[in-house]
Amino acid sequence: MVLEISYRDYLYKLTIGFTLISLLLGLTIETVYKDLFSSLVKLALSEEYSYILVALFSTLFVIYLSLRYTGFSYGLRVSKILASILLALLSLSVYQLSIIDLEYKVQLQTLSFALFFIALIILVYEPITLGEVIPILTPLLLTPLPASFLDSITPVLSRYIGRFVGLITGVRVVESPGFTQLEVVTPTGETALLSIEAACTGIVTVSSLIATAPLIIYMLTFSVDKPVRKAVVSATAVATSLFIGILGNVIRVLIVVYTAKWSGVEQAYNFFHYSPSLIYSTLSVAVAFKIVEKHARFRKAFSRILIKQVGEGATWNYVLGVFAVSFIFTSLFTTAAVHAVQAPPPGQSVITGPGGLEDFIENPEKYLTTGDIVFTSKQYDSFLTRVLGALVVYRVGIRSSNEYYTGYVEIVDTPARLHTWQLCLTLQGYNILASWAEEVNNTRVVFITLEKQGWKGVLAYTLFSIPIVIGNAETTIYIRVSAIKAGEPDTLVPGLSTLLNNLAASVKSYSNQYVGLDFITISSISTYLILAILITYAIAVFLISRMRRTHGGIG
Repeated sequence: MVLEISYRDYLYKLTIGFTLISLLLGLTIETVYKDLFSSLVKLALSEEYSYILVALFSTLFVIYLSLRYTGFSYGLRVSKILASILLALLSLSVYQLSIIDLEYKVQLQTLSFALFFIALIILVYEPITLGEVIPILTPLLLTPLPASFLDSITPVLSRYIGRFVGLITGVRVVESPGFTQLEVVTPTGETALLSIEAACTGIVTVSSLIATAPLIIYMLTFSVDKPVRKAVVSATAVATSLFIGILGNVIRVLIVVYTAKWSGVEQAYNFFHYSPSLIYSTLSVAVAFKIVEKHARFRKAFSRILIKQVGEGATWNYVLGVFAVSFIFTSLFTTAAVHAVQAPPPGQSVITGPGGLEDFIENPEKYLTTGDIVFTSKQYDSFLTRVLGALVVYRVGIRSSNEYYTGYVEIVDTPARLHTWQLCLTLQGYNILASWAEEVNNTRVVFITLEKQGWKGVLAYTLFSIPIVIGNAETTIYIRVSAIKAGEPDTLVPGLSTLLNNLAASVKSYSNQYVGLDFITISSISTYLILAILITYAIAVFLISRMRRTHGGIG
């Protein structure tokens, strides 16, 4: 009877623990990280980042298994509170960096959210060994891979996939510094070039190893097997997962090539778009899970806390105390982060209405032209628009201070879509000589020196954001403006710096500016948050008192 009451008491505490943690996470997702999750959804719908969907479910499942095994611990200790607060402060610092560096904004904000999530979990997680802490760190794996990393390995994967498919099908392989191409003769007798771009290279397969990692980490932590057996099972699961992913990608490219040869290029591209790599990526992770489930051994216990009977000491007063602490630093964190992103200053350019957004995408030069900067020409680039997954990419001509530059205007819905210029220039046959970044009056400008067939020059670019308000909804679009000119770096850098700094200064939104923390002025949003916290706390106390009366004074 005592065990039954203890078990029932534990279930009540477990349910309330999960519920309150979920409420706190929902609070920050709806306020501080709203734009982040909007960007992650957009990224997950693209080929390169579709692995995020699989990684999300894998991570949440592993965290659930870890908490189920160790149980919740509601003891208030100074060490746990300090660890949570320090992680929350680190999360806030990373969030501030995301406001400054737009190029890695999504990656930094994801890292910030993962740290804050871990800070909440630590309050109720009770690891015994250092190894048991590792599964709780798996949310860090949800950080999207930077475009610079993907761009560095894509040409290598493209070359090997192209050679292998060319060997099997007998088609001619055309290698270039960027993507490898396959020369296919269509049914009409025409020759078509199929590019082995990022979506065809198996980059998703390689990235999906990140989705398998939480599962392997859980097995290494909680399995009772000997280290050698753990290593063998882990290696088998990873190798099988990688093999399935690569095989699925090769089969996909083979079918595209044969479809182009027998039915035409249009039908081949249709097949490609209706057979996303997420299918075999998910399959590879599922097979890895089955291998671990079958060959790794775990203790048959649903909660270590119940087995050791330490759950009885976790009274309802402790439960409320832990979540009161979590409420406090969650509200402080949310208030500070909300104040880090303030409303646009008076006179700041903000586009409103659906017509304004459409007009900006079609005619960005109207909004970017200033007294000293004139866009003299504009041409839509369908290739770069498709490769980037951008809203639109234009080749432009720019005149500033009696100097003429060619360049690009790229408009995207999230900065993580922007490939590095190093890859784009390589695709166009340029050799990259050097690259560096400078701060020009609080504007980050990146310079790249390049050459091609005797031509030598400098490309410089800057990235900024513009808020879009449509009705009551607000979103943000990101613009990367690049300028190119032939000549020596020493003579070109000052002019390019002035051009991009003046351009950014005229249209830069508040999102690209650092705003100090303000703990004194409480905004209306913060007031609502505090009220929500007090109401939630009152409801929790009411429910607990009801359960005490109903079940004979539990806790």
